[in-house]
Amino acid sequence: TDFLEVVEGSHTLNPKIFSLARLELLGVLVALGGDGATFTDFKVLDLSDGALHSNLKALKEMGYVNEDKVELNKKELTRYKVTRSGAEEFFRAKEWLKKFVEVF
Repeated sequence: TDFLEVVEGSHTLNPKIFSLARLELLGVLVALGGDGATFTDFKVLDLSDGALHSNLKALKEMGYVNEDKVELNKKELTRYKVTRSGAEEFFRAKEWLKKFVEVF
């Protein structure tokens, strides 16, 4: 992999996911698979509630995350799941970052 190849590869990525919070959120959801995660599950990322909310909203608007309601201990919670396109974009970004690190 050379420098020009890495630069050209960057054009296939969605630049809106390149914030640490969004990559972390997608990574957690990809790792959890079909079970998804609730807002509380994301607390391990040590993000403020505002940062969690705004970044999850942005990922939903991009079509990378879906949400639904689930009941747990008689309490309704919002569950977030990664979409197919969200997982694909996460892995595309992950592969590009690996190449970027190798070149530099």
